[in-house]
Amino acid sequence: MSQKQKARKLHGRKDHWLPQGYMRGFIAPSRSGEDKPLWCYDRYEGKWKTVATSEIGQGVGFYDYARGTNYSAVTHPDSVFVRLENDFPLLRNELAANRFEDWETKKEFLLEFMQMLRARSPLAIQQHQAEGRKVRAAMVTSVDAVQKKVTVDSLELRPLPESKVRNWAISKMLEDVKVGVSWGSNMHWCLRYTANESDPFCTTDQSPVAMGPAPGPAPGEVVSFELLSQPETLLIFPLSWQACMLGSPREFDVKYDVATPQLLERLRNQQKENCNRFVISPVRY
Repeated sequence: MSQKQKARKLHGRKDHWLPQGYMRGFIAPSRSGEDKPLWCYDRYEGKWKTVATSEIGQGVGFYDYARGTNYSAVTHPDSVFVRLENDFPLLRNELAANRFEDWETKKEFLLEFMQMLRARSPLAIQQHQAEGRKVRAAMVTSVDAVQKKVTVDSLELRPLPESKVRNWAISKMLEDVKVGVSWGSNMHWCLRYTANESDPFCTTDQSPVAMGPAPGPAPGEVVSFELLSQPETLLIFPLSWQACMLGSPREFDVKYDVATPQLLERLRNQQKENCNRFVISPVRY
C-alpha cells in the first residue's frame, strides 16, 4: 500500500473518544434489543434522547494527524488503543458475573483503561493543543554529521504552524496513554455496585471526573494533579451501570460494597450538572 493510500485509509474516519465497548456497559438489559438503547442527556440542549453507541462520543477525524503527515513515520492511535479497547469489555463482563467482587485483582488494568479515557478525551486534546501553540521553534534546514553542525532557517524562534500543533497534540496524547497511570496507583480506591438497572451508575463524555468541595476543571482543562491531591476530592470512574470505582487521597473504610440509593442519586445529579457535553445512562432521570 502506498503512503497516499495508507494516509487516505486512516484519515477522516469516525473516531470514538469513548470506546463503544465501554459505552455498551451502560445499556440496561431490558433495553438491549433496542436500536437506540442508551439514554443520552445533552447538556447544550437540556434534553434527553435515545441513542446508539455509534452516534455519540465520537468525531470524524478526531485522531487524525495533519494532512501531509507521513503515516509510516508516526504511531497511529489504533495501535495504542487496541489492547485496552478489546480487553476491557471482556474483563468487565467477567467481573460482572460475580458482582465485581474480584475487582481488586484487576485494579491495575482498570486504572490503565481509565488513564486511556482521560488522555484521549476532547479536553485533554484541547490542552495539548494549547501547549503546542506556546512552543517556539526554528526549522532545521541541514545537518552536517561530520562537523556536528545543524543549520536552521532562522535565529528567531517562531510559533509552530497549526499542522505541527495538531501532530504535537496527537503525539502527546499517545505518550500519556502509554505511560500508564502511576498517579492512580498512589490513590486509595474502592468499588460500589448495584444490581438495579432502574437505579444505576452513569457516565459522561469526560469519564473519569473529579468531584469535591474545591472547584473542578474549567472548560478546556483536564483534572489536575493538584486537585487530585486535595483530601476531599473524589475521583469517579464508572465501569458500567452496575459498578463504579471511587478514588481518593484518603483511605476508604470499606473497599467493596453495594451502592446506597443516596450515593447513586448524588453521583447522577452531579454528573448531569457538571458534564462537559453529555451523560449516558440506562434510564432517563
